[in-house]
Amino acid sequence: MSSKRTTGARCPDTLYSQNPMSVRANIIFSISIVCSVFATENNANANNRELLAVIASTDGTDEADQAASKAVRQLQSLPSTEITDVLSGFNDASQRGRNWLRALAADVADNGEFPESELLKFFNDRSGDADARYVAFQLLVGNDNDAKAKLLANAATDPSLPVRYLKIQSLIDAAEKQKDESPGEAKETLQQVVQNARSANQLEKATAMLSDLGVKVDLADTLGMMTQWWAIGPFDNTDSKNFDTEYTPEQRYLESGSPIATTGPGEPQTEKGKDGQPVTWLRIDSDDKLGMVDLNAPLKNAKDATAYVYCRFSTDSESADFEAQIRLGCITANKVWVNGKLVTSNEVYHSGSRIDQYVAPCTLSKGENTVMIKVLQNAQTEPWAQDYQFQFRLTRPDGSPVKTSVIEPKQ
Repeated sequence: MSSKRTTGARCPDTLYSQNPMSVRANIIFSISIVCSVFATENNANANNRELLAVIASTDGTDEADQAASKAVRQLQSLPSTEITDVLSGFNDASQRGRNWLRALAADVADNGEFPESELLKFFNDRSGDADARYVAFQLLVGNDNDAKAKLLANAATDPSLPVRYLKIQSLIDAAEKQKDESPGEAKETLQQVVQNARSANQLEKATAMLSDLGVKVDLADTLGMMTQWWAIGPFDNTDSKNFDTEYTPEQRYLESGSPIATTGPGEPQTEKGKDGQPVTWLRIDSDDKLGMVDLNAPLKNAKDATAYVYCRFSTDSESADFEAQIRLGCITANKVWVNGKLVTSNEVYHSGSRIDQYVAPCTLSKGENTVMIKVLQNAQTEPWAQDYQFQFRLTRPDGSPVKTSVIEPKQ
């Protein structure tokens, strides 16, 4: 007697009646396929990171630009969902590399559905690279101009200065409309601008508007700029080769906590400067409304020069030690020490300057503290390369100024 067995009825029986070794082989084969897929994806991701690093590191030489151009061509077809990989490439990128990456990001954003959620997540993470976040902002607004107001809603303290600038400008525009009918609201708006703006033009505009409303503002004091210093120089910086040279004031500061040696009567001791010429410590004060300290006058427009400035001060903190930040604007090469510890070092000449150009963490004490800044000038003769100046302040991590009282130089 024969019986018919349908294929469907036999599938479970067939599966379990297979040779165990055959089942095991099928499982291993399936796993190998999955692993192969993951390996391929990982290899692709690693290759993309390598290509992005090539773009980020380009320095303007023909060889580097050719390599960057080739890398861009290979990455231009990335799907739009991988836009944040491109933006992450901004980390530690050169300025030229950032320009390449901006263009690449715009291309990738067009490869498929607009990556709104990815860009929003990237923009909202304030720990990301400031320039990359601004690119994300531009792409989001370019796709939907109505998104601008929402993106800027809490941007008055945004670490991306271009984003902050736009928010601050909207506050200034709002104050312009408020000042006639609601002067009280205009004052509050403009005070917010003064506290958070980093553009000199915006700060000066807000200060002028407040003055028209009967409110006088000392910008340098409000921002917490330190304007009283000891200064000495010039020491040598021929061919810009002395960035790391430790001249006597630097050695003394690192050894004893003060760069100044005094004579019997307590006057600063003369040091041997550039070309063996005697140099001495001079007190310099800035009355600049934004706290800019000029070194050209005391150093007689010295070129190929190194100068040191120094201040001893106290803070109004109730804590024995507290975390703070140095915020330096300086158009030439510089180093900053706080309480004997190097906190920032920037070997850059005449590439522009702005308020809070360099920000670095430091630790301050309730009592006395010291800061020393090394400011170097090169030999450029172009009219735009003649500034030799800096502005400096101390803030808490949120950017609010630390109130300081100068102990030395004495008024």
